[in-house]
Amino acid sequence: MEEISIQALIALLSENPGVSASIAALVSGLAGTGVLSFLRRPKSTSQGEVKYFRDSRLLSPPMRRPAYSDRMAYVMAEMSALAYYPFEGSGGVMKDAAKHLLGKTFDKQEDIEKILGKFAEELLIKGVDSRVFFSEILKVSGFDLIDTIHVAETQGFACKRNVGGEASYVVIAFRGTEQKVSDWLTDAKAMPKVEGETKIHSGFHQALMEETDATGKTALQRVKDILDSPEAKDGNGEPLPIFITGHSLGGALALLTTRQTASNVNGACYTFGGPRVANYEYFQGIKTPVFRVVNSSDIVPRVPPGAGMTVILRLVQGLSWLTGLVPSVSQLLDKLEGWLDRLNGYRHFGDLRYLTDVKSGRFGDVKLLTNPPAIDRLMWMWQSLADSLFLPLKSHGMAIYRKKLAHIANSNNRVP
Repeated sequence: MEEISIQALIALLSENPGVSASIAALVSGLAGTGVLSFLRRPKSTSQGEVKYFRDSRLLSPPMRRPAYSDRMAYVMAEMSALAYYPFEGSGGVMKDAAKHLLGKTFDKQEDIEKILGKFAEELLIKGVDSRVFFSEILKVSGFDLIDTIHVAETQGFACKRNVGGEASYVVIAFRGTEQKVSDWLTDAKAMPKVEGETKIHSGFHQALMEETDATGKTALQRVKDILDSPEAKDGNGEPLPIFITGHSLGGALALLTTRQTASNVNGACYTFGGPRVANYEYFQGIKTPVFRVVNSSDIVPRVPPGAGMTVILRLVQGLSWLTGLVPSVSQLLDKLEGWLDRLNGYRHFGDLRYLTDVKSGRFGDVKLLTNPPAIDRLMWMWQSLADSLFLPLKSHGMAIYRKKLAHIANSNNRVP
């Protein structure tokens, strides 16, 4: 039997030179790697005359920076979801009240909104601001609203933990664009803004640092004003720990805000389903911990293209060289190469926390994985795509992030 198998293998290799060459290349590569590793092995364990701890300035690392926390991830997920509350107008109050009344007295949500709108205008709460209701939502859970951010299409809020016997901290949360997942794939503003060696997504940069409100301030300036306010400091005037968060577009804005205002603070940045926003060079110098939470088949964190763009660029460069004798084709490829080169360089920044896929409703089965290999994540994503064409859209919503993180936090903090 063994002789037959060997003969069949030899026949296969002789009839398929391509397969033979591939196997030979693989074997030689593995063998070559082993030989090189053996030759480059340490010849001695002795380190000779070595002076340890030469730089005394590096012997006092910060002890206060928080590590990843299951409970804090859950809190930040709730804050990121709350950022979608329409606190900038009274319409949100009507919609929120209508949802609670629906099914009790009326049959249509539109009819309830009409009645409540007329009631608000003529009798009781004329011109009431949703911010009052929003503030109460936070207060019930032990947070005081510091201020809201409303600059053009950029919204967010700041609040402070205020519970006796607990350490206070400040949260900055940005609103995302949960209903516009496809925008990440086609938005022309993905063409980066280049400053020296850094590249940053033009659309995100514009939303945070260029567009202004009625007072002429950008969203970033509004954040700085909040962090400079007495509410964001302790009794001694020292800054409270800062946690910056957001979902989708909000995650991108949270990351940029961390880089611009809180790159070395006692706190952390938590993003949920955030896209890529810049290149490696842009994030140099950030010391504040950044935790990037990604849910199974969420497609938004995969745009704009990252390392894969480099592969595509090299392929186009190779095709351009091969078609050098056909000027019309070569010129077209050269233009494509220039466009791809401008888009090339986007990378994620932060410590990845990956939420595994679960069967419908079985959130108790979810696992939180730390920095799983990219090849595993790709395989899991394609498996999920095979199960449901619309799963990536569902995987991007904050509802599923919140449920999974709540199960993980409860499970890991259960008293034995």
